[in-house]
Amino acid sequence: MPTWEELRAGVYELDGSWRDIYVLDTTREDWRHWMTCVNRHYPVRWGAVDYQEDQTMDAIDVAYIDSRWEAGEGTLTSWCTVFLEQVEVKCHFFTYLEIEQDIDPSQIQSVADHERLMAYLVTISCALHKEVIVTAENVPEGIYIRVNGTDIHFMQGLQVHS
Repeated sequence: MPTWEELRAGVYELDGSWRDIYVLDTTREDWRHWMTCVNRHYPVRWGAVDYQEDQTMDAIDVAYIDSRWEAGEGTLTSWCTVFLEQVEVKCHFFTYLEIEQDIDPSQIQSVADHERLMAYLVTISCALHKEVIVTAENVPEGIYIRVNGTDIHFMQGLQVHS
């Protein structure tokens, strides 16, 4: 595993931008698996325009999301935060063709925070049987980390097996 100094200078550089987390080429079934997984294993805050008087909830309403996608992508305005202790993973429901999430690198303040994030990414990759990537903000080809099941590959080519 890279040292904390390498992680801070690379993946979690405090440059004012966020990091994107993607699962590409997803289906609505993948989204259902992701929502069920995070509802079951993580503290969540979820909300949607025109849902429960715009209140936030402690779980994602999977049936609601599915029904709104059934009506057409443009009808869904929803957001979610998954809490990994003090690290907040922000999820966007832009399209069911990819799962996009963001993290603020300033919230990753220790190796323990990094390890919690890696455990989350491994959980998602294993639940969906798909690769999860961490990239520079709005630069999907600027990959910092690839997670395939329990295999974690860092941008310098270092590999960790969980």
